Amino acid sequence: TTQPPNIVLRGAVAATSILTKMEIKDIPYVDVLAEWFWADSADECLESFPFFTQSCFSGILVKLVGILIIVGACLNKLPLVINIIKNQSVAGMSAGATYAEAIMYANSAFYGVLRGNPFTAWGENGVVTVQVIGVCLLLWKYKDDPEISQQERMIATATFAAYAVFVTTVLPPDYYYLLQAMNWPALIFSRGGAIIEMWRIKHTGTQSLITHTMNLGGSCIRILTTIKEVGWDIALLSGYALSVGLNIMLVASFFIFRKNTEKFLAELEKKKKE
Repeated sequence: TTQPPNIVLRGAVAATSILTKMEIKDIPYVDVLAEWFWADSADECLESFPFFTQSCFSGILVKLVGILIIVGACLNKLPLVINIIKNQSVAGMSAGATYAEAIMYANSAFYGVLRGNPFTAWGENGVVTVQVIGVCLLLWKYKDDPEISQQERMIATATFAAYAVFVTTVLPPDYYYLLQAMNWPALIFSRGGAIIEMWRIKHTGTQSLITHTMNLGGSCIRILTTIKEVGWDIALLSGYALSVGLNIMLVASFFIFRKNTEKFLAELEKKKKE
């Protein structure tokens, strides 16, 4: 006899669901990905596939957002680098603020590594650290008011190398929190130095609005992803909150000094042609 269509359909759906669950667990590396996405809830979330619970879905979302932040971080300093090379100028940039920025991002990256936090919770800091070091090299090449001496370059390089060795080999685990505590003065000096320089010269020079906007957006998102992936780590969260405030001031400076900046860049371009 022919079964009613609705009974056949329900049976097919049930069979497909069972087969899907069996297959998803048998796929190579699925267990590794599940543990990465959900940690201790991996088995529970796999059992709920494909109808994830809110907790399982949010775990996937946070990881994907973390990856997007890291991908975006790979381009963070690109607009600034393009501006510097195009104009052959680092006007509006402070050497001290740039050094502090390198320490600030390195602190966050080392803190994540040493604490064993997920890569998606700190990876962009490592990526941006490398980029800031590249910006330092451009600063050394193009700064001429005054030029950065060879002695300063050697001291800066030796200091950063000694700092990295100390943090990764000597600093005891009980003092890892100091890396984030140090980020408050480093962040204030870095962002504050950039703000002060902009207000001193009354334009933003070759600084990039895109870069600072990305920093602002990244800090806002990082507050949410840190709460989800790491928890209420006050040392981390307070740093991101401070970063949001300072980045708002930086972004606002671009609009406040927009006309002055346009005038400065036009004069710079005219000088290059001469």
